[in-house]
Amino acid sequence: MPAARHVICFGNALHGDDGFGPYIYQRLQQLDWPDDVRLFDAGVSGLDALGWLDGCREAILVDALANQGNPGTVHVFQPEPVDRLDNDLSGHAAGIPYLLQAAAAVYGTLPDIVVVGAEIDRIIPFAPGLSPAVAQAAEHALSIIRDRVMFQPS
Repeated sequence: MPAARHVICFGNALHGDDGFGPYIYQRLQQLDWPDDVRLFDAGVSGLDALGWLDGCREAILVDALANQGNPGTVHVFQPEPVDRLDNDLSGHAAGIPYLLQAAAAVYGTLPDIVVVGAEIDRIIPFAPGLSPAVAQAAEHALSIIRDRVMFQPS
């Protein structure tokens, strides 16, 4: 079984609360991690992030969430298996579910995956910076990620 644990952060720092993932990545970069932990800034890479799911036993995916609750609410969950996505074979705008479906098809089995996300308040094109609710949620999410990585055996 692969030994690495990956933290993969998604989002666009130029679009308001969609910058949640890149903000988390920047903050995680400032901390010391065990040797088996790798951090990735996936940006808006979509399927280009596929390779970052290879060679790891655990992956934490970090992303902004919409329609999951009140702005600033942090969610931690294991993604549901995706058998098929509706009619869009390109995967454009399908996000993490499409990435995981592709990874399962390419690799056969997936690492243990957990998503850490925050419910967004607003996405404003070309307006960097998190809303106050999401900035506060980021602090909570950082604590969750740090605890999850530091207190699980490597």
